[in-house]
Amino acid sequence: MASTERIRDTVYVVGAGFSAGLGYPLTKSLLIDVWSRLDKNSRDQLQRIIEFHHPAFTAKRKTTFPDIEQLLTEIAVNLELFDASRPGEGAFTKKRLEDSREDLLSNIAKWFHEIYEEARGIAWSSSLVDRMRSENAAIVSFNWDLILDQMLFDEVSRASYGLSNKLAPGPVLLKPHGSLNWYEATQIQKVSEEKRIEIFPHKSDSERIEAFLHPREIKSKVGRRYTPLIVPPTYLKDFNRPVFRKLWNRCTEVLSTPRKLVFLGYSLPAADLHAQYIFRCGFHNQVEGRLKEDGTRHTATGPAKIIIVNPDQDAARRIEAVAGPDIPCTWIPKRIDSWWLNDEE
Repeated sequence: MASTERIRDTVYVVGAGFSAGLGYPLTKSLLIDVWSRLDKNSRDQLQRIIEFHHPAFTAKRKTTFPDIEQLLTEIAVNLELFDASRPGEGAFTKKRLEDSREDLLSNIAKWFHEIYEEARGIAWSSSLVDRMRSENAAIVSFNWDLILDQMLFDEVSRASYGLSNKLAPGPVLLKPHGSLNWYEATQIQKVSEEKRIEIFPHKSDSERIEAFLHPREIKSKVGRRYTPLIVPPTYLKDFNRPVFRKLWNRCTEVLSTPRKLVFLGYSLPAADLHAQYIFRCGFHNQVEGRLKEDGTRHTATGPAKIIIVNPDQDAARRIEAVAGPDIPCTWIPKRIDSWWLNDEE
């Protein structure tokens, strides 16, 4: 590869605002929205956990709900300090705490699969995905849902998700927060081999990742629960798995050389320091050049044309701040559907 060659001319960064335009809930209201979908036992267990961390909580008042990112972080801290904070386990066990978290995430995953059936027919998303495909774009999606997976690819593969040894030609979908279609190999051994594919090989089965050829939910005939490989929305995200290290590396690569970089409904949350760091690396490399293995740098491709499509001005300002003064950004204060149908050239 020539030192000034771009890895992808066009890169899209997709956030919750993209999926919200297709009927998916935003993170800030996710816990409230999913509450009625939990069975009574699950709600009772989760209510006890929330009441412990938020004594004023009552399910009848939406204003007392914590956002899901805060709650899952509190559960993670609870688990981390569980043994250190008490002489014995007591009536509420660590397993019940873990089961409550898994049940919440499983219900969210199931709901997201159901939403897809309604979302896939929305016209603006189809034409936008056609553009992404024609551009051989790289798409960095922080969403778990399978909208883009199913619209971009007839069948997914290692190459689809940027997990092959080298980036293949054609569009690539990078999902650094995981996907509802990804599972540890040990979890889905009972699923027919014709329906799944290895997307991340590893000598350890617990680190080897498989996905369905046609992205979908697993429906067990015996009530077995399968937990997809997703990074829960917490302040203390864990990216130690080899597959996530590979994905963050790929994200840095594609963010370092684009001609055009389009943010679609992505807010760059202030608490997501991992994402801020990777974007900062990408913006820095656009100006200074990507690092080589020997420590020298490729010739810089120059600042990308940055377009931020988001009605939230605070989100646009956060992205502008991370980009820095050497990389000008254009903010379009519209929802994605309005921008795409009316303004996009």
